[in-house]
Amino acid sequence: MNFDLDEDQQLTRDTIGRFLRPVDVAARHAMRRSAGGYPRTRWQEIADLGLLALAAPEALGGIGGTMVDLALAAEALGTGIAIDPWIENGVLPIRLAAAAGDAALVADLLAGQRLAAVAFAEPGRRYETTAVGTRAEDGQIVGAKIFVLGAPLADTLLVTIAGDRLAKIAPDAAGVVRQDYPVIDGSNAATLDLHRAPADIFDLPDAKFRRVIGDVQTLAAAEMLGLAQRMFDDTLAYVGERQQFGAAIGSFQALQHRLVECYAALEQARSMVLRTAMLDPTTDDANWPRIAAGAKAFVGEAAMRIGLEAVQMHGGMGQTDELAIGHALKRVMLLDKLFGDQDHCLRSFARAG
Repeated sequence: MNFDLDEDQQLTRDTIGRFLRPVDVAARHAMRRSAGGYPRTRWQEIADLGLLALAAPEALGGIGGTMVDLALAAEALGTGIAIDPWIENGVLPIRLAAAAGDAALVADLLAGQRLAAVAFAEPGRRYETTAVGTRAEDGQIVGAKIFVLGAPLADTLLVTIAGDRLAKIAPDAAGVVRQDYPVIDGSNAATLDLHRAPADIFDLPDAKFRRVIGDVQTLAAAEMLGLAQRMFDDTLAYVGERQQFGAAIGSFQALQHRLVECYAALEQARSMVLRTAMLDPTTDDANWPRIAAGAKAFVGEAAMRIGLEAVQMHGGMGQTDELAIGHALKRVMLLDKLFGDQDHCLRSFARAG
């Protein structure tokens, strides 16, 4: 089997690399001081690169990228420790709007004219995604949502509601009470209290919603792979330079053994991402979310292990925000919990038949 990238895939990866290269640690800190923790002008650049169109089918004005295309983009974003919320505020709302049949919103999202946030988690429900407490009453939405990533940036809120439906709500609409807070990777999220908030309501069959969840879990795994690669590369370079007892610490056998184990875990994670992305979800819609959950748990475990080793080998400064590995590890921590932590995802995978 040929695993070489085709010309378009290589071009996409190289373009992402060039786009991310100028963003060093100092630039990240400056961007995080923007309103909502992210400069909106940069989102238009993401759209202009075609990274948003990659997530939508051609019938809705997108490029119609395959899961392999999307996974390669996610991996490249991870390797560059992208500050851009491409998965949570790009792919996820685009996929949901497409699944709900809102072509107008998809067009606005692809153009970068609007930025959407998805509200799916409810208080006391842990990682369960089926909406129970949030419901529609006479075309208005009542309920509460938590962990709404990117809500402070959003022009549109997409809220899952009971009855396999999706509500589109303006963030400044009457009845919307939002409480913003920072999350571990430096971005922002919010809790939402909805008191008869006016909304446009669309049908969102559970099977389509779970298919989108599977897509996002696969891309979260791919981004974690890229983040793990970056942490491994930075650590390998560091131990070759750091001197102790008159020798580079990378020459110490104990560290060499640990680095070899990290390399093996990294390559296993890469194989898992490729294997999952190359599957055809349409042939097994019922099991796709569970297969994706298993892949995410596997890659998340590997990425966390590599990240913790990277921090330890860097010593005390590995704990600071002055090194890229600290930012990468925090992003891994967030993605590892998105749509379920490792235990939850493994339980989902165990139910795959």
